[in-house]
Amino acid sequence: MISVRQVVDGELAALREVRLRALAADPVAFGSTLDGERARPMAFWRERLARGPWFVAWAGQEAVGVVSAVPTPTRAEYRLEAMWVDRAWRGEGVAEVLVDAVLAWSRSRGATSVALWVFDGNSAARRFYERVGFRPVGRREPHPEKTGQFRECLRIELRSGS
Repeated sequence: MISVRQVVDGELAALREVRLRALAADPVAFGSTLDGERARPMAFWRERLARGPWFVAWAGQEAVGVVSAVPTPTRAEYRLEAMWVDRAWRGEGVAEVLVDAVLAWSRSRGATSVALWVFDGNSAARRFYERVGFRPVGRREPHPEKTGQFRECLRIELRSGS
Protein backbone atom coordinates (compact mmCIF):
# COMPACT_ATOMS: atom_id res chain seq x y z
CA MET A 1 0.00 0.00 0.00
CA ILE A 2 1.23 3.47 -0.92
CA SER A 3 1.02 6.38 1.48
CA VAL A 4 1.96 10.00 0.81
CA ARG A 5 3.24 12.36 3.46
CA GLN A 6 4.25 15.96 3.36
CA VAL A 7 7.93 16.19 4.29
CA VAL A 8 8.73 17.84 7.61
CA ASP A 9 12.06 19.26 8.73
CA GLY A 10 13.08 16.04 10.49
CA GLU A 11 12.79 14.12 7.20
CA LEU A 12 15.26 16.19 5.16
CA ALA A 13 17.67 13.27 4.82
CA ALA A 14 14.91 11.10 3.32
CA LEU A 15 13.93 13.91 0.94
CA ARG A 16 17.54 14.36 -0.15
CA GLU A 17 17.97 10.61 -0.66
CA VAL A 18 14.88 10.18 -2.87
CA ARG A 19 15.67 13.35 -4.84
CA LEU A 20 19.21 12.13 -5.53
CA ARG A 21 17.84 8.74 -6.60
CA ALA A 22 15.53 10.57 -9.01
CA LEU A 23 18.37 12.59 -10.52
CA ALA A 24 20.52 9.47 -10.88
CA ALA A 25 17.77 7.41 -12.48
CA ASP A 26 16.26 10.00 -14.83
CA PRO A 27 18.71 12.88 -15.32
CA VAL A 28 17.07 14.23 -18.50
CA ALA A 29 13.76 14.76 -16.72
CA PHE A 30 15.04 17.54 -14.46
CA GLY A 31 16.55 20.99 -14.75
CA SER A 32 19.23 20.29 -12.14
CA THR A 33 21.94 17.66 -11.91
CA LEU A 34 22.88 14.84 -9.56
CA ASP A 35 26.37 16.24 -8.96
CA GLY A 36 25.00 19.71 -8.27
CA GLU A 37 22.44 18.58 -5.74
CA ARG A 38 24.65 15.93 -4.13
CA ALA A 39 27.16 18.66 -3.24
CA ARG A 40 24.54 20.81 -1.50
CA PRO A 41 24.57 21.10 2.30
CA MET A 42 21.51 20.26 4.40
CA ALA A 43 20.78 24.00 4.65
CA PHE A 44 19.95 23.90 0.92
CA TRP A 45 17.35 21.18 1.53
CA ARG A 46 15.89 23.11 4.45
CA GLU A 47 15.57 26.20 2.22
CA ARG A 48 13.86 24.15 -0.50
CA LEU A 49 11.38 22.84 2.04
CA ALA A 50 10.71 26.39 3.28
CA ARG A 51 9.83 27.55 -0.28
CA GLY A 52 7.00 25.07 -0.63
CA PRO A 53 5.93 21.61 0.41
CA TRP A 54 7.47 18.37 -0.75
CA PHE A 55 5.55 15.12 -0.70
CA VAL A 56 7.08 11.65 -0.61
CA ALA A 57 5.26 8.45 -1.55
CA TRP A 58 6.11 5.53 0.69
CA ALA A 59 5.73 1.78 0.21
CA GLY A 60 6.30 0.72 3.79
CA GLN A 61 9.67 2.21 4.75
CA GLU A 62 10.81 2.71 1.13
CA ALA A 63 10.48 6.12 -0.54
CA VAL A 64 9.16 5.35 -4.04
CA GLY A 65 8.26 8.81 -5.36
CA VAL A 66 8.57 12.53 -4.73
CA VAL A 67 7.03 15.81 -5.86
CA SER A 68 7.09 19.46 -4.85
CA ALA A 69 4.56 22.30 -4.92
CA VAL A 70 6.09 25.74 -5.45
CA PRO A 71 4.09 28.95 -5.09
CA THR A 72 4.13 31.59 -7.81
CA PRO A 73 4.26 35.27 -6.82
CA THR A 74 0.47 35.65 -6.92
CA ARG A 75 -0.18 32.35 -5.09
CA ALA A 76 -3.22 31.89 -7.33
CA GLU A 77 -1.17 29.22 -9.04
CA TYR A 78 1.33 26.70 -7.75
CA ARG A 79 3.88 24.82 -9.82
CA LEU A 80 4.24 21.07 -9.62
CA GLU A 81 7.98 20.39 -9.73
CA ALA A 82 10.52 17.63 -9.26
CA MET A 83 8.02 14.82 -9.86
CA TRP A 84 9.55 11.36 -9.92
CA VAL A 85 8.45 7.77 -9.36
CA ASP A 86 10.84 4.86 -8.96
CA ARG A 87 10.76 2.72 -12.13
CA ALA A 88 9.73 -0.37 -10.16
CA TRP A 89 6.61 1.48 -8.99
CA ARG A 90 5.51 3.11 -12.23
CA GLY A 91 2.03 2.08 -13.28
CA GLU A 92 1.07 1.32 -9.67
CA GLY A 93 -0.78 4.60 -8.94
CA VAL A 94 2.12 6.36 -7.21
CA ALA A 95 2.18 9.27 -9.66
CA GLU A 96 -1.56 9.80 -9.25
CA VAL A 97 -1.38 10.03 -5.46
CA LEU A 98 1.57 12.43 -5.65
CA VAL A 99 -0.27 14.70 -8.09
CA ASP A 100 -3.40 14.49 -5.94
CA ALA A 101 -1.36 15.63 -2.92
CA VAL A 102 -0.09 18.69 -4.79
CA LEU A 103 -3.54 19.54 -6.15
CA ALA A 104 -5.21 19.18 -2.75
CA TRP A 105 -2.53 21.21 -1.00
CA SER A 106 -2.68 23.95 -3.65
CA ARG A 107 -6.46 24.06 -3.51
CA SER A 108 -6.35 24.33 0.29
CA ARG A 109 -4.17 27.43 -0.11
CA GLY A 110 -6.71 29.10 -2.43
CA ALA A 111 -4.93 28.40 -5.72
CA THR A 112 -7.04 28.28 -8.85
CA SER A 113 -4.54 26.33 -10.95
CA VAL A 114 -1.38 24.24 -10.90
CA ALA A 115 1.18 24.40 -13.70
CA LEU A 116 4.22 22.32 -14.57
CA TRP A 117 6.95 22.15 -17.19
CA VAL A 118 7.60 18.96 -19.11
CA PHE A 119 10.77 18.51 -21.14
CA ASP A 120 10.62 17.56 -24.81
CA GLY A 121 11.33 13.87 -25.17
CA ASN A 122 9.69 12.98 -21.85
CA SER A 123 6.63 11.63 -23.62
CA ALA A 124 5.59 9.19 -20.87
CA ALA A 125 5.41 12.02 -18.34
CA ARG A 126 3.53 14.23 -20.79
CA ARG A 127 0.96 11.49 -21.50
CA PHE A 128 0.47 10.96 -17.78
CA TYR A 129 0.00 14.66 -17.04
CA GLU A 130 -2.49 15.05 -19.88
CA ARG A 131 -4.35 11.92 -18.72
CA VAL A 132 -4.87 13.44 -15.26
CA GLY A 133 -6.10 16.75 -16.70
CA PHE A 134 -3.11 19.01 -17.41
CA ARG A 135 -3.31 20.88 -20.73
CA PRO A 136 -0.72 22.81 -22.79
CA VAL A 137 -0.95 26.58 -22.36
CA GLY A 138 1.10 27.54 -25.41
CA ARG A 139 4.32 28.41 -23.57
CA ARG A 140 7.63 26.83 -24.54
CA GLU A 141 11.12 27.78 -23.43
CA PRO A 142 14.68 26.50 -23.66
CA HIS A 143 15.89 24.03 -21.07
CA PRO A 144 17.53 26.07 -18.29
CA GLU A 145 20.78 24.09 -18.45
CA LYS A 146 20.84 22.03 -21.65
CA THR A 147 21.42 23.85 -24.92
CA GLY A 148 19.07 22.90 -27.74
CA GLN A 149 16.45 21.27 -25.52
CA PHE A 150 13.05 22.76 -24.72
CA ARG A 151 10.22 22.37 -22.25
CA GLU A 152 6.52 23.16 -22.40
CA CYS A 153 4.14 24.47 -19.76
CA LEU A 154 0.99 22.48 -18.90
CA ARG A 155 -1.75 23.62 -16.50
CA ILE A 156 -4.74 22.19 -14.69
CA GLU A 157 -7.55 24.40 -13.41
CA LEU A 158 -8.67 23.66 -9.87
CA ARG A 159 -12.30 23.61 -8.91
CA SER A 160 -13.21 24.08 -5.29
CA GLY A 161 -14.37 20.86 -3.73
CA SER A 162 -12.94 18.71 -6.55
